[in-house]
Amino acid sequence: MHDLIKIAKGIVQPGDLNPGGTLRPEASERLISLVFADDFLTRVTTRRMNKLSADVQVWGVETRKLVRVPEGQTPSAAQIVGGTQYGCTLTALPVQLFPTLSLSFLRDNANNPQLVSDVEASFATQFANEYLDLGFNGTADDNSAGWATLNKGWVQIASESAACPQVNIDPTAAGKNWRTEMKAMLDRLPERFRPQAAFIMNTGDADSYAFELAGFVTGVPLAGDSPLRRFMGIPIIPSPYMPAGKVLLTPPQNLVFGLSNEMVSTRRFNERARAIEWTFDTACDYEIAVKQACVYGY
Repeated sequence: MHDLIKIAKGIVQPGDLNPGGTLRPEASERLISLVFADDFLTRVTTRRMNKLSADVQVWGVETRKLVRVPEGQTPSAAQIVGGTQYGCTLTALPVQLFPTLSLSFLRDNANNPQLVSDVEASFATQFANEYLDLGFNGTADDNSAGWATLNKGWVQIASESAACPQVNIDPTAAGKNWRTEMKAMLDRLPERFRPQAAFIMNTGDADSYAFELAGFVTGVPLAGDSPLRRFMGIPIIPSPYMPAGKVLLTPPQNLVFGLSNEMVSTRRFNERARAIEWTFDTACDYEIAVKQACVYGY
């Protein structure tokens, strides 16, 4: 038993922790980097937050910010990139994760030399999945009704913002389909944002569009990513966490996810449960940097 506990303690090395349980910067950075390596999160703007509040400026989304300011004058707020018209502020809210490893798992993997790295990667995967799920399905930030109210996600922010163009879509209605509804959304996106834009859809909805599109093509094999994962040249990014029937059309980097650099990790052996229990405590937030560049279909 003692050897198994030593293995478990090796997953978060004693040198990784400051007094009080806060992960040292290099250990926290290692875990955050694993989280940010998620395929979807690599497409959005991720922000490591040293404080719980941070202003965000997203390069590559804002356009027509080139100005001419006469000598001797200072630029106005509207002339500054990320000034009054665009931009957002992240306000990270605390969240916790409580992973548990049973002693039977440790026994089965006692001779696995990759156990520490495998478990660390599994923690990061769990974090990434939780963050993505919340990013798409979070409805409030007051913790009034459990998990979905831990933080407002991108879909909720788009639905509430008057600056985000909104389109009522119904691909099952008579005379309509996914092509007509996606075209209606595209018509609402300002042209200057289209070159970087992508449709972010539920995986099942993206598959329905692909099946619909395949019905018009005969004699030519279609690959899963192209053209079935594109609409009029614009990429489609499917996610199982995106709510069905809802679509975001925006440059992916316009979606912002902030995660606090300070992460607290504690661990204890529960003798009665025969398990090693971890507690990870951190803070996160979501935002849409340029609301005008995000069309919400619902």
